[in-house]
Amino acid sequence: MQTIDEFLNKWTGKKCDYDKAFGAQCVDLFRQLCQDVLGIPHTGGVEGAKDLFLNYEKMPLEKKYFEKVYINPCVGDVAVWGPTDKNKYGHVAIVMGVVDGCSILVAEQDGFKQDGVKFKVRSLENCLGFLRFKK
Repeated sequence: MQTIDEFLNKWTGKKCDYDKAFGAQCVDLFRQLCQDVLGIPHTGGVEGAKDLFLNYEKMPLEKKYFEKVYINPCVGDVAVWGPTDKNKYGHVAIVMGVVDGCSILVAEQDGFKQDGVKFKVRSLENCLGFLRFKK
């Protein structure tokens, strides 16, 4: 098992393709985090990142290991955004810090750009909520 710092040192600037399908996507980084840092199994298939939050009630392993949180994100939470006109799949990223009431610092990967893991300040607009690991 790795710490979150070890995990990000390993992956920052590199492409993480957990399932070896469709290239390096945001959900791949989430799956790799679950395996390497949290030590938990794959929590169930999704069509897109949004489904990690929207289909939570239908995913028994996800419910076992994560709780849904709607406010006050913490470092290590997993933020999930809903679909947009340009991205029907939504987005998922690892919370690294709170910037202010409207934005957070995340570690993420962009499946459209295929440019690897990076840090970015993201708006909380359209954020569905957060998945918090049950310790």
